[in-house]
Amino acid sequence: MTYLLNFLIVLAGFARTGGLVIVGLVSTYVLIAEAAKSKLSAARIITVAASAILAGVVLWILPSLINYARYDVSTFVPDYPIGGYR
Repeated sequence: MTYLLNFLIVLAGFARTGGLVIVGLVSTYVLIAEAAKSKLSAARIITVAASAILAGVVLWILPSLINYARYDVSTFVPDYPIGGYR
């Protein structure tokens, strides 16, 4: 593995972890803010929790999906032209 690739993998790990922490903090803040404004219903708690879980899952999976898509593009669209270089 090259140094750049290793650095990017570590950076992606920090971005994922930091993003999950931010999603957790924001969802906790939204729950506390809603509780302070009015009585919390079960539907609001479930909605906030489900949206936080969905955001966390998307944040965790999206870099991998982008990497797989980038890798698979070379299968359908080769890096070299059909006629070759002249």
